Amino acid sequence: MQMLLRSKRRVLASLFAVLTFLLAACGTSPAVQSPTAVPTAAPTAATEAAPGTEATTPPTDASSKLKVVATFSILGDLVTNVAGDLIDLTVLVGPDSDPHVYQPVPQDSVTLAGADVIIENGLEFETWFDALYEASGSQATRVEVAERVTPLPAAEGHSAHDDEHAYDEEHAHDDEHAHDDGLAHACKHFGDDPVAVTAAATSAEATVVMPDDHTRYDLTLSNGEGFVAFEQDRDGDVLFFLGSDTPLTLFAGDTPLVPESVEPISEGCDAVKVLYTFDLEPGSYVVQFGPQAETLLTLVWERGEGHSEQEGHSDDEAAHEDDHGHSHGEYDPHIWQDPNNAMLMVEVIRDALIAADPTNADTYQLNTERYLAELTALDAFVQAEVSRLPVEARKLVTTHDTFAYFADRYEFTVVGTALGTTTENADPSAGDLAALVNEIRAVGVPAIFADNVSNPTLMETIAREAGVTLVTDLHTDALSQPGGSAGTYVAMIQHNATTIVNALAE
Repeated sequence: MQMLLRSKRRVLASLFAVLTFLLAACGTSPAVQSPTAVPTAAPTAATEAAPGTEATTPPTDASSKLKVVATFSILGDLVTNVAGDLIDLTVLVGPDSDPHVYQPVPQDSVTLAGADVIIENGLEFETWFDALYEASGSQATRVEVAERVTPLPAAEGHSAHDDEHAYDEEHAHDDEHAHDDGLAHACKHFGDDPVAVTAAATSAEATVVMPDDHTRYDLTLSNGEGFVAFEQDRDGDVLFFLGSDTPLTLFAGDTPLVPESVEPISEGCDAVKVLYTFDLEPGSYVVQFGPQAETLLTLVWERGEGHSEQEGHSDDEAAHEDDHGHSHGEYDPHIWQDPNNAMLMVEVIRDALIAADPTNADTYQLNTERYLAELTALDAFVQAEVSRLPVEARKLVTTHDTFAYFADRYEFTVVGTALGTTTENADPSAGDLAALVNEIRAVGVPAIFADNVSNPTLMETIAREAGVTLVTDLHTDALSQPGGSAGTYVAMIQHNATTIVNALAE
């Protein structure tokens, strides 16, 4: 009996050992094994890329990626096509934003301080960048993509009205010219997003709510009048451009001031109805609008030049500075409007990335070869589009002179521009605009063109007075938002070429 019990115990122990082994084996051998992820690169071409043509991007540890900054969206797209996801890219001036007048933010300094390579256009396009770079303390390598491009003179493609504009610059102190420039400048700002202000009910309650000139204000008045205040920090003229024929009285303390002029505006800008001009000393002022005014009043106010503002400036300095105080170079910086220049720019980007990251040199080279082939096809596409338009019909009038390289490559004539080479330039005088309107009528173009980085108000006035169509959807110095008609460089050039040809063929 004892032997039988011992035998049963041995059998149970053996069974228990077998079960324990089987359970352990099941716990260490998964029934399904997860597949290994294969790194892929997002397509970067303007249109859907053909199989095998996408930018190549080998696996990269995110922490070891080269930190690259591109100054604006077009350069950002060129860099992406060369680098794929190999780099950590930051673009300072994004889609639909004007690089000419960009105002850096504090985060930009932080970005530059941590960058390895900075890709910029050059030819004094990013007038704000030198100061930003110095302030950031960045040690990043700066690369100007224009270095291999043969630039065109900045005056290339301007119309006959430029001679009159040059005369105006030589007579910058002439009162009539200053008035004309102010009207054009204010007219442009009437198309800006407004700053909403509720005017005070009495003079005593008025607070300083209009600190900034070059700004559109929408004032809400009550019972037909309202009061606002502002500070004048220098001796000089102050011009109030009103969107309706509204009474305006300016007070220094309790004393009403006599304006230098009150001028109804009947031409040059449909948005402005009356202009009040005052010669003011530094101090605090209160403005009364009304009585018997409309409930909502739109206005822009501008400070004129101080009486001694230009002392110490030579004629050459004055001729090369715009109303924002920026100085511009002698060459046209809009080099990307010719795809052949874009090819040179891409090669500069490739060489800079290889120098900074030689480990991935083969990938940068492969991506560049693919993209250069795409840009070659782009040039052929534009040539085919333009061939639908007789040479004598290839005439451009644009907001600012950004198409000189496009015109030079595809046999267009730039009849004239409203603002010159940069959107920062001093606004054109009424004489300039009249000359441009006459030129448009003389050459008989059916359409003129505004772009995505400029306010269209001025061009709307020109088109209306010339009796032509205004096309507003060209993309010049910035891409559109991703997925838009100009979300990449290639898409932008395709869109512009087709839009221009279709408009001028009518």
